[in-house]
Parts: sequence; structure tokens; C-alpha cells
Amino acid sequence: MANIGYSFYPTHPGDILKEELEARKISQRSFAKQVGMSYSVLNELLNGKRPLTPSTALLFEVALGISADMLMNLQTRYNLQTARNDSKITKWLSGIPRVAALW
Repeated sequence: MANIGYSFYPTHPGDILKEELEARKISQRSFAKQVGMSYSVLNELLNGKRPLTPSTALLFEVALGISADMLMNLQTRYNLQTARNDSKITKWLSGIPRVAALW
């Protein structure tokens, strides 16, 4: 399964959110406190160790004005590209025959 049209290293939405907080000069601890989120959860998300959930995407949309749809799309693309780069998954997929009928 080739990586045509995709970078080898996918962008986690946490990368974007981390840059945004830094650009706004908002500390992670301050942001977590202001929105009622655990600092450790926020830190793991911003460092790509935790996936963005729909409810968290909505939280960022309200707090920072960043589209939840865009953030969730980034998470989906991250998940797919991570799977494309996983040798166990690609090996498994390579053994599956194409079964769709042509009309």
C-alpha cells in the first residue's frame, strides 16, 4: 500500500493546537485550568499521545475558535496515515483480495 499523496509523518491535531496555544502565549496549565480539563490529558493530546475526541474538538472550537470539523478531519487523516505506515496492517491488507464487482 503506497503512501501516494501522503507524507510519511502524519500531522496530529495536537501539533496544530500546541502551536496555536504557543502563538497566543497561553500556557498549557493555564488553558487546562480555564477550560476545566486535566493538564495531563491536555499535555498528552498536544504531544500526540492521545487522540482528539469529538467533545474535545468542540471544546477547542469554543475556547479558541478553531473549527471542530477541521480538527476531527486532521485526527481522521492522522489515524489513516498511521495505519498506512503500520507494517502489520499493510501485511494483513496485502493478503485481502479485491472482491468488488464491476458493473
